[in-house]
Amino acid sequence: MEQRSIAPGFRVEGFTCVHCGVLAQMHWGHLGVPSGGGIMGTSWMICTCQHCKSDTIWNTGDNDSSKAFMAYPHQVRAPAIHQDLPEVCKADYEEARLIYGVSSRGSAALLRLCLEKLLGELGGTGKDINKDIALLVKQGLDPHIQQALDVVRVTGNNAVHPLDMNPEDLANNVPVMFEMINLIVDERIARQRKVAERFASLPEKAKQAIEKRDKPKV
Repeated sequence: MEQRSIAPGFRVEGFTCVHCGVLAQMHWGHLGVPSGGGIMGTSWMICTCQHCKSDTIWNTGDNDSSKAFMAYPHQVRAPAIHQDLPEVCKADYEEARLIYGVSSRGSAALLRLCLEKLLGELGGTGKDINKDIALLVKQGLDPHIQQALDVVRVTGNNAVHPLDMNPEDLANNVPVMFEMINLIVDERIARQRKVAERFASLPEKAKQAIEKRDKPKV
């Protein structure tokens, strides 16, 4: 029978250990630092697997379980990078993934930078996101792709220059930013590449006939 799996959770008494992969009981303890001959409490806890005795380190989120997170070992919870994301954008996207669980604001700012560079690859200048989106719209950009671009733009802007989005809303919208960037890449780059590959695989005679068909009549 396949063993039941329980995802790690803050102060959960038992979950599937990230080290040994066994569903085991966990022992929780507070971490402190020496201070004035005593021990001063911190916002960190240590969780020890009772099967393999390995530890995970957790930030308590100031005792708010909704903000608590596992700091060690680091777990990447953001969507994987799209294989067709342009090379110039990859470092920003990957860094945004790595810090997502620690700083949603930093992650959003990096994704905004990623979008700026991506627009440069899609025919914009890569310098002004709003103007580049407007340019692509004039060129016939699909409305749903325009909306995806603006989701990333507006959320990223609120991360860099806070406007109407509180920290909780920002944190909830960062996963959508990852999703939207991958959607844009899939629609504007991956699909075109796939169509071009399929066309290139046609017999040479067929491609010549198509070229002749589409050649302007003199």
